[in-house]
Amino acid sequence: MRELILAEAARALNRRGVADTGLSDIASAVGVTRAALYYYFTNQEDLVFQSYSRSCGVLSRQLSDAAAFGGDALSIIARFIDGATDPEAPETATLCEVACLGPEKREAIVGLYEGVVAKLGDIIERGAERGEVRRCDPRLAAMAAIGLVSWIPLQERWTLSVAFTHAELSSAVKSLILEGAAANQRREIAYTPMFLRPADIPSQGVFDGRVLAMAKQEALLAVASRLFNLKGVDSTSLDDIAREVGVTKKVIYHNIGGKQALLVACHLRSLAMAVSLTERSRDGAADDLQALCRLMHAHIEARLRDDLAPLSGTGGLGFLPPGSLATVNEGATRLFEAARAVVGGPRPDGSLRGVDHDAFLMVLPGLVEWIPKWLSAQAPAERQVIASELTNFCAFGLRPTGVAAES
Repeated sequence: MRELILAEAARALNRRGVADTGLSDIASAVGVTRAALYYYFTNQEDLVFQSYSRSCGVLSRQLSDAAAFGGDALSIIARFIDGATDPEAPETATLCEVACLGPEKREAIVGLYEGVVAKLGDIIERGAERGEVRRCDPRLAAMAAIGLVSWIPLQERWTLSVAFTHAELSSAVKSLILEGAAANQRREIAYTPMFLRPADIPSQGVFDGRVLAMAKQEALLAVASRLFNLKGVDSTSLDDIAREVGVTKKVIYHNIGGKQALLVACHLRSLAMAVSLTERSRDGAADDLQALCRLMHAHIEARLRDDLAPLSGTGGLGFLPPGSLATVNEGATRLFEAARAVVGGPRPDGSLRGVDHDAFLMVLPGLVEWIPKWLSAQAPAERQVIASELTNFCAFGLRPTGVAAES
């Protein structure tokens, strides 16, 4: 019964988040009374904690099972991906809102997650030493791979004009991790990263009242997005945001509105930023691959910068009223259409592999959405190193250097 409850809790947490995952809803879904749940869980926080603990345990066992069959590192990782994305296996909860847990429980989950990262990183590192996988930062590669396999259930929160099956998304994740996006493994990617600044703030007229107001609102939305990303929407209050910004809660209400209005504004800001980056990614890019690398580098850097901090794509969607959710989904559809022009546009130039580009686009967020929760880098040079490393992972995956990509 406990496993059945945790599987149902995982589905609820992945689709709706902590805020909308109540004990009564879980009890109803599995056909027991709310009181019966207290035999297994002391409260909602304990349910989330046990769900996250189970997720880490499942990933660790899947890695052990994959390694037990033997073979080279790439084969082991391929088996791990198959197990982690198997639609027939009970669903596990993605670690989206670890910060909502109390200090001891949070520290325990972080320790379990780091154990899985270290286990996969060790397979990658040993494989690189034997020439079985590409030489890379094993910790970042492991985190990226876990982020990608964990993204599949989360993307189902979105409603887009194009529908994808679990099998299509699993195939895209496996392809990206093992092969990357580049058609030619031997080439160097000499792309120029974009210059990033807070969205839609004019660079001239810094003493103009309108510009100052825009800058203040942008700073407020960046702080709110960063806190929502770190702590989760349910665990972040307007008081928390006001305190971080250095204003009163009344100022937030006056300029934007309540928590729902603030969350909508953060989503629309994040989507507008993503569309802008997508449109700029072609500037100075020699081919589709360079454009994709410029785009991914920018997304990664933005998530490492407190002044940009785009809101996680799935942050608090269940908290939004239907009308606002529809508006956010419309923005996501516009972003998807814009990204199609970069990845597999109408006239592909052969620099990207011939894969299902739509499914590829849908899993790309899994490469970056985990960053605000698990990585920090205050120094610009460190941010550039991380962005370059993860961009190369997007381009080449774990494919050994000099090995031709599969179509």
